[in-house]
Amino acid sequence: MSTDGVLNQVPLGIIPAPDGKLLMEKYDLRLVSSTRDLLSPPVPTGAPTALLVGDPNFDISEDRQRAALDKLGNLNPPNAPRAPSDRNEVVSKNLRLATLSAERVGNQSSPTGSSTLPPLPGTGSEVQAIAGLMHQHGWQATVYTGDMALKRVVEQSGSPRLLHLATHGFFLPDPAASTELLGDMRSLFQPDQYSALNDPMLRSGLYFAAADRTLAGKPSPPGLDNGVLTALEAGNLNLTGTQLVVLSACDTGQGDVKNGEGVFGLHRALEEAGAQSVMMSLWSVPDKETLELMQLFYAKWLNGTEIHQALKEAQLAEREKVKAEHEGKDLPYYWGAFVLVGR
Repeated sequence: MSTDGVLNQVPLGIIPAPDGKLLMEKYDLRLVSSTRDLLSPPVPTGAPTALLVGDPNFDISEDRQRAALDKLGNLNPPNAPRAPSDRNEVVSKNLRLATLSAERVGNQSSPTGSSTLPPLPGTGSEVQAIAGLMHQHGWQATVYTGDMALKRVVEQSGSPRLLHLATHGFFLPDPAASTELLGDMRSLFQPDQYSALNDPMLRSGLYFAAADRTLAGKPSPPGLDNGVLTALEAGNLNLTGTQLVVLSACDTGQGDVKNGEGVFGLHRALEEAGAQSVMMSLWSVPDKETLELMQLFYAKWLNGTEIHQALKEAQLAEREKVKAEHEGKDLPYYWGAFVLVGR
């Protein structure tokens, strides 16, 4: 099925039917961005290679970032062109604007609620565990964490068959739609930057090493990136032959919803870049249950279960585990955030 409007932000499978069963228990639900995807011929996938990035060092120093880049070297030619400096400036100011907004309403639970991002040690364990599973099944899996969890790694990814990104994601509302933010917007931005600010593909993305510097409003030093991969930049990656991109982060399925046009955000960008399927979350996900869910999903998929069926079985298994830990209560918050869209 291809959903439209607000239905793009609802995991339909967790909705109960009149008989009490979940829709995912009764039906084989498959989501595509457009019905034309049903007629598209399959794109050949590459060798069983995987790139996994997690637990970035968001507050990495400039010296350590330079050292990490030197260690990284030139894996492949960059998949995506560097964002112009003026676009990077807009992104930095946009994130600062979101921080001001969150501070005003006292929302410190959001990653943009302060100028520093909370660390994600659980995502480091996640990517290492998944890499171990993939090695057992003959995959060549490469893991980057800590100082090495750089935006440059994704830009030089070289179209792996699997791209797994476990980090903080963000989606920022249009500040021009809020009268409370107009004053902040006018104080931070030049008038000629307003059009870029309103671009929804600049208001969603993922954070990597050095993102704290950008959140604090500091410019990127020469030769160093800003640690923020926007949807606009993600759309310029070359993911032809990439079978699956997993965005194991909070709110990665969010974006500007346009009736009849879908959602402008990371998912749209990655499909435009060539990814056949994208797994993403529709709300903030808990670390422990996300790790368990991902391990269940990969174990099933790597053992030959079809990709959509693998996610469904993993979610239902995690559902039972959560029930056992919460006195039989059915709590989809812990296991139902992820959806898989694509062929």
